[in-house]
Parts: sequence; C-alpha cells; structure tokens
Amino acid sequence: MKTGECRSRFVGCLLGSAFGDALGAAVEMQSCGDIRQQFGQVRDFLPHDKGFGCYTDDTEMTLALARSLIVRGQVDAAVCSRHYAEAFSPERGYGRSAVKIIEALAEGADYRQTGTMLFSQGSFGNGAAMRIAPVGLLYRDASEKILRQAVFDAVCCTHVHPEAVEAASLQALSVALLSKLPVGEKPDTLAIVEQLERTCRFEPLVQSLRMVTELLRTAVGGDKVARCFGCGVRSSDSWPPALWAALRFADDPEEAIIQAVNLGGDADTIGAMTGALVGALHGDGWFPSRWFGLLENGPDGRDEIISVAEDLADSGVSVGP
Repeated sequence: MKTGECRSRFVGCLLGSAFGDALGAAVEMQSCGDIRQQFGQVRDFLPHDKGFGCYTDDTEMTLALARSLIVRGQVDAAVCSRHYAEAFSPERGYGRSAVKIIEALAEGADYRQTGTMLFSQGSFGNGAAMRIAPVGLLYRDASEKILRQAVFDAVCCTHVHPEAVEAASLQALSVALLSKLPVGEKPDTLAIVEQLERTCRFEPLVQSLRMVTELLRTAVGGDKVARCFGCGVRSSDSWPPALWAALRFADDPEEAIIQAVNLGGDADTIGAMTGALVGALHGDGWFPSRWFGLLENGPDGRDEIISVAEDLADSGVSVGP
C-alpha cells in the first residue's frame, strides 16, 4: 500500500470512529423507537452532556492505543496500559468498571491482573472492540495468530473474557480486511461474514455472524436488527449490529454510521465500531463537511486524531506476517 493511501485509510478509520462516537453520544442507551419518536432520525450531532460535537471514552481509548503503537511500533501490553491511564478523562463517560480498573492502573496495579479484578472471568463488555481499530490497521498483513495475540495484549488490562476478546479480534480482522480492498469498492459482504465465521472461536458470536448473513441477504431495516441483537453493552449484542451496518451500507459510509447510531442502545460504541470499518474501506475522502467542521477540535480533537493516524501510518510498514 502506497504511503498516501495508507495515510488515507488510517485517517478514515480513526476519524470515522470518532464521527460515529460523537453522533451516537446524544442518544446512548435510548431504544431505536425512542430515537425515532424524539428525533425522527439522527443524522447530525446533537447536544449531550459531554459537549456538542464531543466524543466519548471510545475515541479517547482508541487514540491512547494508537499512540502506544506509535511509541513501540507494535503492541506492548504494558505500554498500552500506561497510555490508557495517562489519557483517562472520567468525564468522557467511562463505565464504572472501566473507571475502577484504569484508576488502579494509574496507581501502579499490574496490568496482567486488572482484567479480572472486578469479574473473575473478566468483562464481556464491548470496551475492547470499541478501541481496537488501530491494531487492525497496523497488523493488517499479519497472520491471524499474530493479530489475535496483538489484540489480546492491547485489551488484557481491561478485558480477558473470551467474548470480549473474540469480538475485538473480529473487529480488528474486519478493519484489516476492509483496509486492503480497493478504496471505496463495495465488498462481497457475504464472503466477508463467511470468512469471519470460519475464524470465530466463540460459539455465540458464530451464531451472531450467521444472523448477520441472514439480515444482509434479506435487506431488512434497522428495527429488526435492533430486535435481533439488543444493541446493549455486551460484545455479542453490539459488535454484530455494527458489522451489519458497515456491510449493509458499505457503499455509503455516512449512511452506514447514521444507520448504526439509529439502532439505539449503546449507540456511540456501535457508531464508533461502524465508523472504523467504513473508514478503513473508504479512506479520508468521504467525510461530511458538517461532521468534520463540528467535531471537537481541542488538544485531543479532530486535528490531533488526524495527526496521530498519519503518524501511525508512517511509523512503519504493517506488522507481519
């Protein structure tokens, strides 16, 4: 992949994730029916408690992970953990368990132990998948075995539950697959889901992928998707509908993010995961001017996200094989 295209894919992925995050933040945990009744359809940023056009913990942790990769040129679990703790801004809307874990990391807790400090099997939440896109980009040419290990190392300080790790691995693999297709080319969506299903190691997610296939084949609307998956904070409830939105509207990245957010539930995270996927496919040439202009642009805002994405693209060739 040429340098210019590589930068474009990385910027598209990270900024796409931030767009989905900020768009969904105002309707987080509302049902799709409630969203429709109140707004008709959310297509533009709305005021919310974190600030108009502002992103949430999803983007903050994604940015922290990307910076850790730039420092080391690969995933280093200790460095990732340190960057999460250094970036931590509780006002971004972290979940209660994430707050406790990251505070523990900041106080010197062993990152190899914090993943189970609150739950004996670890959390099955979507906090791993929501931030993993930078790993999918950097490891796009790596073997599945190496990519999976990188994913685990990137998230183990907060997530070790097989469901959370598997959803993150599938999201990273999806980012990698889409980033290597011709820019903007509509992918063979069913073939992508089939490939993910073959590699999936967590049976409930295998079943979810089969449901995604059926939903894509029948071209159903978002209401049925929301009913099928629930769209909650559990990884198996939120990552499959994000994949559905990205593939169902793969030729229209703006619409993919809009449809993802309007599914309701954990709308910011579903929007962020969808945005990362379509951004990896389309690069940086599709951004709606109204989103681009209104996304927060302070010290860690829009321009910094672009700069970090470009630095990550320039930090070295893709890790592999």
